[in-house]
Amino acid sequence: MDTDESVEEAIELLQQLGLKEYEARCFVGLSRLRSGTAKKLSEMTEVPRTRVYDAVRVLESQGLVEVQHSSPQEFRAVSLEEATETLRDQYEARVDRLENALNTIDIVDEGDDT
Repeated sequence: MDTDESVEEAIELLQQLGLKEYEARCFVGLSRLRSGTAKKLSEMTEVPRTRVYDAVRVLESQGLVEVQHSSPQEFRAVSLEEATETLRDQYEARVDRLENALNTIDIVDEGDDT
């Protein structure tokens, strides 16, 4: 698998874990850089520059990206280990909520008319 295929697979998997396309593209792009500006990230990921800021803001709120408030702003992805742990925790929390919700659903007997 070459780099382009790996990048596309990573983006797809991040989307399956709940990130939107631009968020996934920005995270993968930043994972390939030590740090980057919105301009550089936009050029690398083909995400419109104005949307890079929105995507990075979401990623920062999820603990996946750190923002250096300079001029211009610099963005950096957290370590791979930290990112995967954060995503794993979010996924497990969703599965736990699903389990709790399903456990509170009433069982319907076949003879019930409801």
